[in-house]
Amino acid sequence: MDLIRQLKQGMNTGTLLFGQRQAMSACSKGDARMILVAANCPVNYISDLKNSHPDVAVHQVMMVNRQLGAACAKPFPVSALCIIDPGQSELLTLPQNV
Repeated sequence: MDLIRQLKQGMNTGTLLFGQRQAMSACSKGDARMILVAANCPVNYISDLKNSHPDVAVHQVMMVNRQLGAACAKPFPVSALCIIDPGQSELLTLPQNV
């Protein structure tokens, strides 16, 4: 799967939230379907996320936060992004690997 293409497809046709606070907030509201985290996302954030919301799948990508931000066409680093609605992308088929 071409992750960058799927991210662009998800942004165009679905609903994605960017950032650790927005991802955690969406999990608390029950809106999150999956969280993608960068390779250099803080370990304590990932463990807090998994402990407080074990029902939400977490996938760690091989890109660091600057690369993930660039892949999402954002002018800032993205260490976590939340998939609310994948749209026509296949992002929800990514395995939970954290």
